[in-house]
Amino acid sequence: MKIVLTGFMATGKSSTGRELAKRLGYEFVDTDELIVEREGMSIKEIFEKKGEPYFRELEKRIVKEVSKRDSVVIAPGGGAIKDEENMRALKRNGIMICLRAEPEEILRRVKSEEGVRPLLNVPDPLSEIKRLLREREKFYREADFSLDTDDKDVDTVVDEIIKKLGLYAHRVHVGLGKRSYDIFVSRDLIGKIGIYTKAFRPTKVAVISNPNVFSIYGDALIHALKEEDIDYETFLIPDGEQYKDLFWVSYLYDKMLGSKLDRGSVLIALGGGVIGDITGFVASTYMRGISYIQLPTTLLAQVDSSVGGKTGVNHPLGKNMIGSFWQPSLVIIDINTLKTLPEREFRAGMAEVIKYGVIYDNLLFEALRKKREEILELSDELIHIIRRCCQIKSEVVSKDEREEGLRAILNFGHTIGHAIEAATGYTSLLHGEAIAIGMCMAAELSVELGLLNRASANMIKELIDAYGLPTEIREEFSIDTIMEVMRIDKKFYSGSLRFVLLEDIG
Repeated sequence: MKIVLTGFMATGKSSTGRELAKRLGYEFVDTDELIVEREGMSIKEIFEKKGEPYFRELEKRIVKEVSKRDSVVIAPGGGAIKDEENMRALKRNGIMICLRAEPEEILRRVKSEEGVRPLLNVPDPLSEIKRLLREREKFYREADFSLDTDDKDVDTVVDEIIKKLGLYAHRVHVGLGKRSYDIFVSRDLIGKIGIYTKAFRPTKVAVISNPNVFSIYGDALIHALKEEDIDYETFLIPDGEQYKDLFWVSYLYDKMLGSKLDRGSVLIALGGGVIGDITGFVASTYMRGISYIQLPTTLLAQVDSSVGGKTGVNHPLGKNMIGSFWQPSLVIIDINTLKTLPEREFRAGMAEVIKYGVIYDNLLFEALRKKREEILELSDELIHIIRRCCQIKSEVVSKDEREEGLRAILNFGHTIGHAIEAATGYTSLLHGEAIAIGMCMAAELSVELGLLNRASANMIKELIDAYGLPTEIREEFSIDTIMEVMRIDKKFYSGSLRFVLLEDIG
C-alpha cells in the first residue's frame, strides 16, 4: 500500500509521514528532502540559482519515481500536487490524505523554522499563505480525506490516520515485485473496505458473494463503499463447492459485461474459499485480467486460499483442474467474520493452520497445542495465529510463486485429501476435513518410509483430533477409486504421484 500526505507547507507532512512509516514498517520519502540530497543544495538555493521551473521539473521526475514504490509513505512538496501528472502518479494505487492547519498556525510554525521558505519571502507572509491556500484548495480536495493538525502533536495525528485507515491491523507483505500486495489482519475491517478500495481508483466495483454471507456482511460492506462514493454492483452465486465450476464463471462474465465493467474495475470477493477462487479466476480472465480484493470470511480462506494467487474452478474429474495464477491486489482479514462461521467449518479451517505448523514452524505447532481453548474462543490470540499462517505462506510464495519447487510443501496432505473430496463428489466432507485425513495418511507414509519417527506422527494425529477433525477415512472407497482420482490430480507428474512427506515437525 502507498500512502501520500499532501497539504500546505508546515502542516506536518514530513514529521507525520516519518512517524507513520516507522509504525507501519514502511519506507518514508520526503520529495523535497530527496531533491536537496540529490542536488546538494537547499530548496531556497535551487530557486535562487536555477529558478522555480527547474525545480518543478526535477520535482516531477522525483514524484514519478517514488510513486512506483510499494509499502511507502510519501510526503510531496506543497506545490507538487498542482501538476496534473504528479497528481495522477501519486494517487495511482494509493491513499491520499490532506493535512490541514489554519493560516495563522502555519505562519507560527514557519517562523519557528530555521531559514525562510522561498514562497513566503514576501512583505506580508500571512496574506500570501491565505492566497496560496485558496489557490490550492481544489487540489487538496482531491485527497481521500483530510485531517486537521491544529493543536495536535505528531503522535496524535498518526493515531488518527491509523484509526481512520484501520492500519492498526497486523500487516503481512507479500513481496512479488510489481505484483506485491498487503494482507491486513484484525477486527472490524469490513467497515474500512471503502477506503482500501478507493486507493485503486476503480471505475466500478463488483462485489461477488453468496446469499448466506451477503445477508450477514453485505450491508456493512455496501455502506463502506457508499461512504466513499464508489460505484458498485453486487453478484451472488450459490453457496457450495459444487458450484465452483465453469457454469457460474460464465454467469459472472454475463453479469459483468451487462454491467459494463471495464479494465479499470475491481472485484471484491466476500466469502469463503469458493467465492475467493472463482472471483480470482474471473478476475484473471475478464478482459485479460483485472484487479480483485480478497475479503475472506472463513478461517480456511483466511489462512490459505485468499493468499498466494492460485485461482480456479472444479471439473467433474478433479478439483481446481481449471485455473490460473493471479495475485490479489489486497487481502483484508476481519476475524470478526468467524463469529458467524459454523463450528464445523471453523474446525475444518484449523486443518490448514495445523499444516503450517507441521511443515514450517514448530513454535506455531506448539502454540496450537497449548492455546487450543483460546483459539477456539476466537480470542486475540487467533489474530496472531492467522497472521503467522499468512506470513509463512507469503514467505513460500515470494520464493516460488508458480509452484516449481518450494511451494509444493503447501500441498502436504492434499494429494490424498483432494482425491477423497473428488471421490465423495465434494459433498460429504469439507475441504479441511479431507486435508486432515490426508495429513494423517501422509504422516503415516513418512513413518513407513523411515523419514519420520512414530512419536511425531502420533503428535500430528493427536493435534488434528484435538481440534475435532477426522483422522481416517470413514466411508468405503476402493483403493482403485482413490488411485484413479489421484492420477488426474495436478500433483501427478510423468506417470508418478508426488507426495509431500515429513522428516520432522516444523
